[in-house]
Amino acid sequence: MDKTLRKTVLALTEPFAITARPYAAVAKKLGITEQALISRIAAYQEEGVVRRMGIVYGHFKMGFNANALVVWQVPDAKLEATGKIFATFPAVTHCYARKAYAQWPYDLYTMVHAKTRKECDAIIAAMAAKSGIKQSKVCTTLKEFKKIKTDLREIL
Repeated sequence: MDKTLRKTVLALTEPFAITARPYAAVAKKLGITEQALISRIAAYQEEGVVRRMGIVYGHFKMGFNANALVVWQVPDAKLEATGKIFATFPAVTHCYARKAYAQWPYDLYTMVHAKTRKECDAIIAAMAAKSGIKQSKVCTTLKEFKKIKTDLREIL
C-alpha cells in the first residue's frame, strides 16, 4: 500500500474534530489543503479503495436506550420502494435487504433507535402505517456487548 494512501486512511479513522470544517483539521495533520484532502478522498472512492465514509456513534451513550432491529416481510415488488420509505425515518440508521427463506420470511431489515420503548414502538408503528407492511418482528437490544474500533495500523 502506498504511503500517501496509508497516511490518509489512518488520519480519516481518527476521531474528527467537532468543528464546522473537520476535513480542514485532518488535512492540516496531513500537511495538505482541505481541498486536496477532499479531492484525494473522491479519487479513492472513484478507484473503489474507499467505498463509503460514515459516522460511528454509541447509541446508549447518547441516550438512545430503546433500540430495535425490525425485520419485515415485504413482497419482492415492493421491496425497493419500502426500503426507500423506511430510510426516510430519522430514527432508522440501517436499512437493507437480505434473502428470505421459508423458515425466515423476512427480507428487509431496519435498525431503529429511540430514547424510550414507547417512542421506539411508535416509530415502528408509523413505519408500518406509511409503508402498508404489517408482517414484522421486533428484536430489541437487551445489552451491547462490544463496539470497538479496529486499529488499522495493525492491518495497513
